[in-house]
Amino acid sequence: MNRSHLARGVAALALATATAGITAESATPAPSWRPDDIIITATLEGQGYASLTASATRTPVPLLNVPQSVQVLNETLIREQALTTLAGALTNVSGVVASRPQEAVLAYPIIRGFAADIYIDGLPAYSNVAVNDPAGLTAFSRIEVAKGPTSSLFGGGIGAPVGGLINLVSKTPQATAAYTAQFRTGAYGTVNPSFDLNQPLGDKVSVRFTGDYTNADSYIAFTGSDALALNPSVRFNFGENTDVLVLGSYTLSKQLEYAGLPESVIGLPEVGSFQFSGATDAPRTRIENKMLTGVLTHRFGDGISATLQARHYDSQVNEYGSFPFPAFYPPLTATAYPLIKAQLPTTVNQDTVDASVLANVTTGSVRHVLLAGAQYDDTNYDAAMAIDYFPIGVIDYAVPWSSPPFGAIPPVDAFSLVQTDRYKTFALYVQDQAQIGERLNLLASLRWTSLSYTQVAGGTTDETYSKFSPRLGISYDVADGVAVYAAWAQGFRATLNFIGAVPPVPQTAETFEGGLKFAEKRFGLSGTISVYQLTRQNVPTADPNNPFQQVQTGEQRSRGLEVDLVWEPSPVFSVLANYALTDAEVTADTSIPVGDTLARVPRNAGRIAARYRVQDGVLRGVGLGLGVTAAGSSQLTLPNSVSVAGYAVADAQASYQVGPLSFGIAVTNLFNRSYYLPYQYLAMPQVIPGQPRSAFVTMGASF
Repeated sequence: MNRSHLARGVAALALATATAGITAESATPAPSWRPDDIIITATLEGQGYASLTASATRTPVPLLNVPQSVQVLNETLIREQALTTLAGALTNVSGVVASRPQEAVLAYPIIRGFAADIYIDGLPAYSNVAVNDPAGLTAFSRIEVAKGPTSSLFGGGIGAPVGGLINLVSKTPQATAAYTAQFRTGAYGTVNPSFDLNQPLGDKVSVRFTGDYTNADSYIAFTGSDALALNPSVRFNFGENTDVLVLGSYTLSKQLEYAGLPESVIGLPEVGSFQFSGATDAPRTRIENKMLTGVLTHRFGDGISATLQARHYDSQVNEYGSFPFPAFYPPLTATAYPLIKAQLPTTVNQDTVDASVLANVTTGSVRHVLLAGAQYDDTNYDAAMAIDYFPIGVIDYAVPWSSPPFGAIPPVDAFSLVQTDRYKTFALYVQDQAQIGERLNLLASLRWTSLSYTQVAGGTTDETYSKFSPRLGISYDVADGVAVYAAWAQGFRATLNFIGAVPPVPQTAETFEGGLKFAEKRFGLSGTISVYQLTRQNVPTADPNNPFQQVQTGEQRSRGLEVDLVWEPSPVFSVLANYALTDAEVTADTSIPVGDTLARVPRNAGRIAARYRVQDGVLRGVGLGLGVTAAGSSQLTLPNSVSVAGYAVADAQASYQVGPLSFGIAVTNLFNRSYYLPYQYLAMPQVIPGQPRSAFVTMGASF
């Protein structure tokens, strides 16, 4: 139960449409494109892991010539690694610390040391922390990660992401009928059926419906979960130049909230790693999200198109927790802690509209890809925090079944903290990406944002912020499929949902980035090697003197080296490798020591994963995969008080495809290593044990 649940809102940010079906064979923008090449119909390049375009760039320009680190996890990678959670998928991208499913209402994902935002189909789903983390990946064709401030193109709600964004791209209706059903089972009694049904209804209309349901126990006692995701969509083609897409989404997740283990008890021989840490009879936390999205695209010819996008989003979170609170009640012994309880209900209603025009223009030897648009966002956020400070009992971590009763749910009353926020955003943006000759690409963009909000939480705050957010970049092809790039950008994000002793001020950010990009066909090498420095001011962090409030630090900085590469010398073999050296620290502050490392961010982290596919002979259809993920130690709190050791774990997959049928097995933590990870809970030094060796079997059919 992180105070960011009330004190920090995930930015309501929006992407306009972009084409993704270009041929990435060339370093030049596609001269023309079709209505069904919009953001949500991304095309995969080949059968491997290389994805050379991304909708998150918002223009039909190959990633090779975009001066920014943008990584794409495509459908092939998701399927072959048997990935079912966003957290599992994001291990394949450098510099990302994902929020685990147990942390959905507790923590946000991190990119380059700072909070990141989750988008769905390029539009915002405003939420606190990671409650819009989907209840499965069946509905999505790819996951895109854009790093660093992207304020010139993305915004809405409370501003633009300054750490980075994660964009989930949905599968959408296609012109050819296709049907897939799958069933996954294995460790912890997992029951996970899913389906993906696509059906054209004549020449002008097609529909698609995906579903995903999971019921499972957990390696952590009592923390089993239920998750449901239903995603219907329909596409209307009104002639050759006009396309309308409507997407619906409903997700529901329920699980018993887990408060983590105090770092001080791990390693004690009498304490079990997988013990629950609260009242086992507490109500389960419930997360319900509903979205309806519409996208209208019209092509005028001569390389000009217009797109209108609209979304309505509703989120309802009912959070219940029981947890130790040493700031009020110190431990009675090395393993015995008093527990208190709380409930935190939250409701979000959001409406977003984004209109944009995209044009391909040639002036002499210069080819321009121009993007201009406007966005409006209206978000209502209501939350409360009701805490019963009288202990419900004592948990002894040395006693496996130690669990005091939860009792009555604390009521939301006059003693509770109630927060009501209203946000309205209007923004204008423009970008020109110009190719000069055959090798030089220049990018310039600018966004003007006006954000007004009313916040009621122990007082009323009415503020309006206006700011310009610029971005500049350059890319040069030093050889076919190899480019060098450099970029600079500023970020802006209002500090809302803030609980503190003084009114908040906006966060700002500045980044410098440069490196090498690859889309080399002869050797099958693609990806990015980048160095960067990202500085943020006025960042909200937990108040060290009051864990239920926040303070805004003077400055925090992250800088480092990131490597994201895919090597595919032939269609039968893929290797993905990533590495991040991240130096994320406090550089100016009045209460936190300068030089302290930002919490949850390892200095060194990386992954390597290989896949071999048999395409001929008696074993045709067999696929084998092996991966290793590693990370160094991480600080648990800010100010730094204690760290958790690093780890390295292996995973393996095997699959067999015969006709329409598929069979697979996936094993996590292959060698059953024991390790712990940072766990965000009330800014306390808590950890969560890593998942022990677990095996899952998948059976499917596609027609």
